Amino acid sequence: MDRTSLVFRNGSDPNVADGWNDQGQPQPHEKRSKPRAAGSMNTTISDLSKFTAALVRGDGLSAAARAEITRPVLHIPTASLFPLFLPDAPTAQQHKDLYAGLGVVLFDGPQGHGFFKGGHDGQTANTMVCVEKSQNCVLILSNDVRAEAGFPELVRFILGDTGVPFEWEYGDHAGKS
Repeated sequence: MDRTSLVFRNGSDPNVADGWNDQGQPQPHEKRSKPRAAGSMNTTISDLSKFTAALVRGDGLSAAARAEITRPVLHIPTASLFPLFLPDAPTAQQHKDLYAGLGVVLFDGPQGHGFFKGGHDGQTANTMVCVEKSQNCVLILSNDVRAEAGFPELVRFILGDTGVPFEWEYGDHAGKS
């Protein structure tokens, strides 16, 4: 991942793009006020797709390390990701197979075990969805936060019904994939 960095280069990074906010207004790429591991990373679709492919295959990892990344560590009992620190949803409303792994969220769906990770700020949005059995993944990076609303449909079009709980990540407007 030679074009990926966690170091802000004060506007001289050729790998960054300005973005578009939810009102369709251009937003310059600016330094984060507080460093955040994933949120401070600048990368390219080429670098991140190589990482995603290696992660789903386990390339460069021992079998034990690969298994640890996708081991269900903590059940996620909330009805949605945001706002943060929600109380547990009633048991009947929880996703029984939604777990935090090591840097990814784990789920079980019609195609089997999978994992995903998404993110957004005021101007960008991204998602990564992988199905372990088939080792198929979708990676979407956008410099327009409004694109996030289309991610569930794009993932469903490319991978079919995976069972990713997009309504948990994006809210009820996202539907299910």
